[in-house]
Amino acid sequence: MSPLPVSDADLQAYADGRAPAERVPAIEAALRGDAGLAEYVADVRRQNAALRDALDPMLTETIPQRLLDAAMRPPSRWRRMLPPLAAAALLVLGCTVGWFARDLLLQQAGTPTTFARQAALTHVLYASDANRPVEVWASEEKRLVTWLSRRLGFSVHAPDLNSVGFALVGGRLVAGNENPTALFMYENADKQRLTLQVRKQGAGPEETAFRYAVEDGVGVFYWIDDHCGYALSGQVDRTQLLTIGRLVYGQLAAAADAAPR
Repeated sequence: MSPLPVSDADLQAYADGRAPAERVPAIEAALRGDAGLAEYVADVRRQNAALRDALDPMLTETIPQRLLDAAMRPPSRWRRMLPPLAAAALLVLGCTVGWFARDLLLQQAGTPTTFARQAALTHVLYASDANRPVEVWASEEKRLVTWLSRRLGFSVHAPDLNSVGFALVGGRLVAGNENPTALFMYENADKQRLTLQVRKQGAGPEETAFRYAVEDGVGVFYWIDDHCGYALSGQVDRTQLLTIGRLVYGQLAAAADAAPR
C-alpha cells in the first residue's frame, strides 16, 4: 500500500511535536523535498515559541502577599455564603476574562487574532527581509501560482499592479492561525513593498464588505469573497492602498469569471 500524502494536519502535528511515529518519516521526506512546506513548519514553530515565551513566565509568578494575607484571615459570618458566591463569581469571571484575555495574551505573544492583524504582522516580517522576502521569485510566476494553488486547494492569481507602479517580486506560503496563506509581494521604484495575502476562510458569516484597518503602522485593506479572505497590506497612505485594492479586486473578479466552470 502506498503511503498517505502529507496533509496540513500532519504538518501542524509535526510542528507541535505530536506527529505519530509512523508518520514522521513521510513528513520529513516531504519537508526535504519541498522548501515551502519546510518554511510553513518553521513559521508554526516560531509562533509556538512566541506563545511559550509570553505565557510560561506566568506559571512561576509569586502569589501576591495580599492574597496570602486574605487567605489567612479568620472566617466571618459570611463563611457559609462564600462557596456558592465564589462559584458564581468564578464562573462569571472565568467566562469574561477567558474571552477577553485570550486576544490579549495571543497579541502579547505576537500571534494575531484577526485576519487584518495577522496580515499586517506577516507583511512586516517578510517585506523587511532584504535577502529572501519570497520563496519563489517573479521570474517563475507560473510555477509560483501553480504551487500555491495546489497548497491552498483552490486557484489563486497574482494580480498585475504594474499600472500603479508596483511590480511582482514573488511569493511564498505562510502559516495562518486557521489555514495556510498564499502571499504575493510587490515593490515600486522607491522600494516600497505591498503584500497580497489569500487564504480560505473558516466557517462563519460571509463578510463581503471591504474594510480598512491600520495595525502597528501598516495599512490593511481586506475583504472576503466566495469564502476566501484577501488582505492587501503596506505602509502607504489610505487613498493609495484603497485604489490598489480596488484594482486587485477587479482583476481577481475577472479571473474568476473567466475560469472554466
